[in-house]
Amino acid sequence: MSLSDVVALAEKPPERLVRLADQPHWRDPDSGYRRRHASPTDAASGIEIIVVDLPAGARVPYSPWGRNAFTQQLLMLEGAIAVHIDAKAVRLREGDCLDFDVMRAVIFENETRQDARYVIITRRGASYGKM
Repeated sequence: MSLSDVVALAEKPPERLVRLADQPHWRDPDSGYRRRHASPTDAASGIEIIVVDLPAGARVPYSPWGRNAFTQQLLMLEGAIAVHIDAKAVRLREGDCLDFDVMRAVIFENETRQDARYVIITRRGASYGKM
């Protein structure tokens, strides 16, 4: 490979397309919670997009992050859920969007009889504020 080939590769932006078939999926065997990592894992933007399906009656708790914490936005696509941040519960329906950080305990709960779908958008390195 010549030096000009190396320079040309360095100047060409990386491919940032991730086809649906290539997006990693994960399912929690206990709750049925399903998540799909939709964005490229090395996105230059620093943004991560996760699509979540939360079954009716499911509850998914997360402990506070101590290091390498980040902010998130949750956009409801279908159904309804409650997001518990510390002692405060916020109920979200289709089209609602919530901005929050993970410096506090967070619980995602589907209190309904209908499955819910939402998108989590994460940006690392953002400032943290109280909800």
